[in-house]
Amino acid sequence: MYYLFIYLDEPISDIMDIFGFEFVSYVSNNGYDQILRILGHNMRDFLNGLDNLHEYMRYSYPRMRPPSFYVEKESAEGLTLHYRSRRRGFVHYVIGQITE
Repeated sequence: MYYLFIYLDEPISDIMDIFGFEFVSYVSNNGYDQILRILGHNMRDFLNGLDNLHEYMRYSYPRMRPPSFYVEKESAEGLTLHYRSRRRGFVHYVIGQITE
């Protein structure tokens, strides 16, 4: 990742945004969107359901260190999302995913 940042001469945050954005496209184009649809009918329910999805995935990937998502409040202007992860450098990746 670091070398891609150097080669493209772009901020790493922008590159991670793009990776997150493209990941959602990949998931949708390869049939995994059906799985994601069951997490919720709106953004709040979807984001709150991600922890359950990650917990389920830990059966297949026991060394996985999943992030945690929690929507604190929602209004007409948007929502307040709490994102926690033990892994560093993924905030902009998540922003890219949510933006898509």
